[in-house]
Amino acid sequence: MRLKTFTAPTMTEAMALVKEHMGADAIIVSTQDIPGSGVRLTAALDRDPDYETEITHTPTLQEQLDTAEAALTRHNLPERLRIRLCDIMARETAASSAQQLLAGALDEIFDFSPLPEKNTPRALAFVGPPGSGKTLAVAKTAARAVMKKRKVAVLSTDYKRAGGIAQLEAFTRILKVNLLQAKSPEELKSRFTDVRTADVILIDTASCNPYLETEIGTLCEFMKAIPSEPILVNPAGIDAYESADIANAFADGGATRVMISRLDVAARLGGALYGADSGNLSLCNVSMTAQVADGLTALSPLALAKLLIPSHRADTAKPSFSEVMK
Repeated sequence: MRLKTFTAPTMTEAMALVKEHMGADAIIVSTQDIPGSGVRLTAALDRDPDYETEITHTPTLQEQLDTAEAALTRHNLPERLRIRLCDIMARETAASSAQQLLAGALDEIFDFSPLPEKNTPRALAFVGPPGSGKTLAVAKTAARAVMKKRKVAVLSTDYKRAGGIAQLEAFTRILKVNLLQAKSPEELKSRFTDVRTADVILIDTASCNPYLETEIGTLCEFMKAIPSEPILVNPAGIDAYESADIANAFADGGATRVMISRLDVAARLGGALYGADSGNLSLCNVSMTAQVADGLTALSPLALAKLLIPSHRADTAKPSFSEVMK
């Protein structure tokens, strides 16, 4: 019998790791809550797959390139960006997998800068068009900081949308984090002063139409009132050129990083990546689930390659959280 222990922030993530590494036949032997770390599971398996022999085919570089290019096409990546990535991959002389081959090319084209997990001197302001997922991004970032024992403050400038404050307040109440509202740049400056001692300050901004210069201008006035960094929240699954327009508009408004949202309901990343490239924005994190406690996944070249190239189980399979973080 084979025994193995897994530790993860949540029970869901721990179970996913058990299934990923030991398969569906694994039996949970024990569970344990670890203060400050999450949960620990011990699982058992009658057979040990590490000792099972299987004849496998090692893909050639051309086969790896074909796999990677097919994945980029499936994600509706515009031709110009797809060709740039393929040209870089074609220069490679050795790669252990199609994912590694693609990761190297992604690393050359994109900048990767995940959201900080430690104390931040500037407020992180989540900006974006209507329905992009800003409020959920704020809630997830706050939950992650609270789990790491950080002192968190949340501000909202979303005073126009019906129910906007109520939705965010429902999240902050669970996290036992105070929520303050600001209806003007001057009021935001005052509220920021009130919470300046917090380790992490997050701002849920009002939705902004990227095609209206007046709304982008208003957003800039709020951002200039305090030390802040606008983080664009741009959803997956939308038209590539629409995504580029959104990214360019918010880059003009001061955004330097983009978080890709709605990966729980969208399977194609081509549009979001084209937007990041067009707006010269660094890729920071992705939101892969609507569950606040499951948090955000930091992007790296390999993590992004795993999102783009599906699991071996099926050509259309979406990777799980555990597969991306593995």
